Amino acid sequence: MKQVSIAVYLALLIVIGTAANTFAQQREISFGHLVLLPTLSVERVYDDNIYFGNGRNNTTELKESDWINHFKPGLLLDYTLDGSRGSVKFGYDGDFARYAKNSFNDWRRNHLLFDLDYLAPGGLIAKIKNTFVDSEDPYGSLNLYALGRKIKRWTDGCAGTLGYKFSDRFKILTFYNFYKQRYANRLDFTQNYYEAETGVGSEIKVADKTWLFLRCYTGDRDYTTHLAMVTASNDASYEWKKVTTGLSWDSEARFEGEFNIGYQWYSFDNNQDKSLKPYKDTSCLIADTSVGFQQSETRSFRLTFTRNLQQLQAGQNGYFISSAIGVGVQQKIKSRFLLMAELGYGKNKYNSQYSVYKGRNDKMPLATASLKYLLSDWMALGIGFNHIKNGSNNVVNDYRVNWLSVSLDLNPAYLKRRPAED
Repeated sequence: MKQVSIAVYLALLIVIGTAANTFAQQREISFGHLVLLPTLSVERVYDDNIYFGNGRNNTTELKESDWINHFKPGLLLDYTLDGSRGSVKFGYDGDFARYAKNSFNDWRRNHLLFDLDYLAPGGLIAKIKNTFVDSEDPYGSLNLYALGRKIKRWTDGCAGTLGYKFSDRFKILTFYNFYKQRYANRLDFTQNYYEAETGVGSEIKVADKTWLFLRCYTGDRDYTTHLAMVTASNDASYEWKKVTTGLSWDSEARFEGEFNIGYQWYSFDNNQDKSLKPYKDTSCLIADTSVGFQQSETRSFRLTFTRNLQQLQAGQNGYFISSAIGVGVQQKIKSRFLLMAELGYGKNKYNSQYSVYKGRNDKMPLATASLKYLLSDWMALGIGFNHIKNGSNNVVNDYRVNWLSVSLDLNPAYLKRRPAED
């Protein structure tokens, strides 16, 4: 694929934007209670380190830059239930990436969503959210496996809630969560597993539109593929128990999301791994917090804080505790400009008896910023910058990545919730 200049690419975006004006003015497509919301983003990104390498051994492919073109279609079907009792959503979004020089790295990701949220007149609560992702990209998994290497896999996660709301001040809830991932290549078998989790909880209203919750869970992870001396009697399957508490808000509140912290206990099913190294039960503080605050019609903030344990693979004893915190802001400027920025910091502390991981600690500052120019209520041109650094005491794992981008967005969520004119 030949290199295309930024000027040509910007011109292409403007042409696409002009041709899409009719679509943009239509906003949503409605059929009674059913709303269809198509979305489309076209983006060109300069990535200065596509393999997440540090170039220390003079091997050129470890530190390679490239231009990447992204085509991101999407469609959301949102059906509102009678009597404002909830909604049913079906969604799709995709990301198809094409490299200018390294075309063998071309990748794609497809994401399907089903979301049911129902509150019966008598107080019955029912929620189901299922997310399926089929991908072949170089961005690894939650445990950073194969980061920088294009790899084919799929994941499916389902979260179910059934409960009852008593008057307007108290709820009792039960939970069932399921997650499975599967890699296409047999060489990646150590990443094939499923998780199942059940739980109970309660919520009490402590202020206007604000709820205090307490939840208790028990669950387990089972690795599903056994090869290369890894068997059901020595794999890293484990069980857990956890307790979480925090705050959540009604949909009309200025806050949204959850402030969620807790504690989790892990117990391994087997005594030793395939190399006869012992598994050791552990526990840690956990968090899954993402809280947004709408300060005004033109400004909002978001706080994120996550902490969890990530098992490295089925075949050996090893995990890391991952912690990350971030603060973001979205600011509308002069009625047509939208600034979004975030600063974050993460840390991974490894625990393993294997030399490649033993004593390893990674520190990860990051910064992102984008500026959107709103051509209409449903169309925007944008530029963006992302910086990620991984500083490790194991220098082979050091890397730094910078992304510069230019994009055209049609109907994304941030335009759908566009603040009022200044």
